[in-house]
Amino acid sequence: MNKQLWLKGGWVQVNIYAPTYAIPHKCTGYIYCLPGRRLLDQLNEVFPGIVSEAKEFLPIKEGKMYSLREEGETVEFACLNKVNILFVREFEEGQTRGVGSKLGDKIYPYLHKSTIAVKLYLPFYTLTGNMHCSEGQRVSDVLNLTLRFFPITNVKVYPTVGSSLEVGFLAVNKSQVILLEEKIAPNPLEEESSR
Repeated sequence: MNKQLWLKGGWVQVNIYAPTYAIPHKCTGYIYCLPGRRLLDQLNEVFPGIVSEAKEFLPIKEGKMYSLREEGETVEFACLNKVNILFVREFEEGQTRGVGSKLGDKIYPYLHKSTIAVKLYLPFYTLTGNMHCSEGQRVSDVLNLTLRFFPITNVKVYPTVGSSLEVGFLAVNKSQVILLEEKIAPNPLEEESSR
């Protein structure tokens, strides 16, 4: 992670995936992350101790809009309606990773979370990876939070057309999730008894 970017803020290059033929299939460009904000904080317009108004549009600079045929159109500045975003990933992973991922003292309260393997179905994509739940939280609790985007880690992205992709982190727009399955790990005791 570029610690200076996280502390000082700056422009972060991202890939933004959209669901329909009416808007670009993918946009690559830069979004501005305020000092101390992770990508997820910026997308959800939250930061500890600061109350902010949720913004419906995400400003993007030096964007390249790709159609489903992978033809790119360059734009100097654009605003993408967040409701139309499927998921967002950093072009270079770890640019805005929060302090929770590091050992040692934290500058803000950090909650340890358990990981739950999930499979998500979105328009044009299937994702497999890990959701993160606080103690006592279920996957459905995370989906029912007021925040628009939630994190998935160790993700495999399967588009309906094209080749798959593996990334460490995605911010997923919960309003675009058609179905989410918890992937239950096999019980080793049941496997032994069936032999």
